[in-house]
Amino acid sequence: MVSPARDFLGGGRPFERMGDTQAVDPLDQFSTQFTLQVKIPKYCTGRIVTIISPMHRSAFILIASLLLGIGFRWSLAFASPATQPHESPVVRADASRTLASLKLTDIAGSPVHIVSDDMKATAIVVLGTECPIANKSIAKLNYLNRSFKKGNWKAGLAGVLSDPRVGRAEAQAWAAERGVEFPVIFDATGDLALALQPTKTPEAFVIDASGSIVYRGRIDNAVTQLGKEKHDATSYDLAAAVTDVLHDRPVKVPNTPSIGCIFESWDRPRAEISPVTFARDIAPIIYSNCTICHRPGEAAPFPLLTYDDVSKRARMIAAVTESRYMPPWKPKADFGHFVHERRLTSREIDLIQQWAQAGGPMGEASDAPPPPQFASGWRLGEPDIVLKMSDSFPIPAAGRDIYRAFVLPLDLKQDAYVAGIEFRPGAATVVHHAIFYLDRNGVGKTRDAADPLPGYASFGGPGFLPTGSLGGWAPGSQPHRLPEGTGRFVAKGSDVVMQIHYHPDGVARNDQSTLAIYLQKTPVQRQVATIPLVNREIDIPAGEANYIRTARFALPIDTTIIGVTPHMHLVGREMVVTAALPDGNIVPLVHIDDWDFKWQEQYRFAKPISLPAGTVLQLSARFDNSADNPNNPNSPPRRVRRGEQTTDEMCMAFIEYVSESPADMRAMRRSFVMQRLLDGRGERDE
Repeated sequence: MVSPARDFLGGGRPFERMGDTQAVDPLDQFSTQFTLQVKIPKYCTGRIVTIISPMHRSAFILIASLLLGIGFRWSLAFASPATQPHESPVVRADASRTLASLKLTDIAGSPVHIVSDDMKATAIVVLGTECPIANKSIAKLNYLNRSFKKGNWKAGLAGVLSDPRVGRAEAQAWAAERGVEFPVIFDATGDLALALQPTKTPEAFVIDASGSIVYRGRIDNAVTQLGKEKHDATSYDLAAAVTDVLHDRPVKVPNTPSIGCIFESWDRPRAEISPVTFARDIAPIIYSNCTICHRPGEAAPFPLLTYDDVSKRARMIAAVTESRYMPPWKPKADFGHFVHERRLTSREIDLIQQWAQAGGPMGEASDAPPPPQFASGWRLGEPDIVLKMSDSFPIPAAGRDIYRAFVLPLDLKQDAYVAGIEFRPGAATVVHHAIFYLDRNGVGKTRDAADPLPGYASFGGPGFLPTGSLGGWAPGSQPHRLPEGTGRFVAKGSDVVMQIHYHPDGVARNDQSTLAIYLQKTPVQRQVATIPLVNREIDIPAGEANYIRTARFALPIDTTIIGVTPHMHLVGREMVVTAALPDGNIVPLVHIDDWDFKWQEQYRFAKPISLPAGTVLQLSARFDNSADNPNNPNSPPRRVRRGEQTTDEMCMAFIEYVSESPADMRAMRRSFVMQRLLDGRGERDE
């Protein structure tokens, strides 16, 4: 039997394919035996200390430390966690982090990604259609772009036009006349310019794979001052910066002076420069943020594909975007950045307001990008495994939301690593979200057999302690693959337990959803695992509007985290997850100040976050069990305790991290168990 801590922190036999032949870790054996003897509660929580007397507990810790040959740094912040947010300085997201979150399109309306797993470096050059120095630079940028492609480098190049006076049709004509061979980003809102802060055109930037700006300045030193230019450049600064990034070394000269036309596109309020129109300004916002759900056959109640679709709802769209009710996105701005954020920028919201107030003008049709096209096949290619619900499940036309779990046998004959998943809802208009748990102990099958309908009822989770997770899906989610050499461990014989939240839409439906799984083909050196921040001591009095719970975990090793999943039930109102660095600074991970169980999601960071050993992961959650909480399931309010049911509560956040080696995985598991023992009151709040 494998301990719960081991399951949550990376699976029972991690890295087996690497040929890891080291003996079983003594603490793994020790904690497993202890689990069998005293029945450690699920999630391996601090309740263990209630079973051991203080004297025996001290002896137990001493024996464990001697057995493992490890010493403890008692100053590692094991005291009861504070019930209020940490007051140390918060490390806010810089402009470079914003780059990974921007939804950008080129002058033809096609998506452009300036930060991706496929590129180690992206060169971005801010241009101007009327700047002679920028126009003359096109030939050398074409050459550089061809060099990137010919050398098969993991580098890309894109130009940027960010000028509210220039329409998309005009930009296309300019690019055709100048013979531009590289993508040109059409920065309709000016958000990219706001993140880059250019001062001249042309001005070049280099973005590395993490989304950081590592170079800004000139393309080369051919232009020495306005009106003076060398016959040949002697310093190719942009190319040199890209080369440094590709060779995994710091950029030798990260800043050089730009010489060109002054960038002054956004020096005045937008409305004073040119009218806001659907074609130029609003269509890119709608197509990038709304249409993925607002199209036929998807979860949204009406399409937003054409000018007519959008203009007849202009005031409503302005109202729901101003309140940030739509697009649905719960994390607070500037408190962590995530992949595929559905949050509109302030400039985008302002443009929608101005457009609606002006009566929703169409503008020049030639300025409108084409509506997005959505692939009909699997977006990640042909999957290795396709799992489909064995029977369709009926969803009534009306009534309460339904939470149902379905067991999908994987039939793996040997352990494997998963590189990615892709979910297809069978009845997309009623599938609100789905979460994919792993079960290698057959508990899901037992629960399924006891329920006469397909699957079984399950609200808060799968109804048992899962042995892992493959992630989740919500409308608008985009599938992605983990990099080569990285995977999620799945033990042979495991089942996928797919929990689906159904939201009736007024028509009786039948759902038979499908999950595609992509296995990692290359040897896995890095494993994705999970650190659970959990507080099981929940007992909320009726009427209590400010009930605080906390949890924490001190990292024993340098750790790279890649995602976070907060989880509460219906009386949860707010959750903050941070990382307290050894130097006292706080790294924001996620803050949801208006928790809604219906919109719980898994959030993948826009770029991995590296944390040094000694960093303390912290969770602080607030619950509102008063009559003023519109989500409270009880009227009048009743006492609420921890549990799996709708009227129970939970307090947890799962932190995904990448383990670099079997030794790191063992160190994390060892620290998790020992911190639970040492911090017996760590999840009780005074």
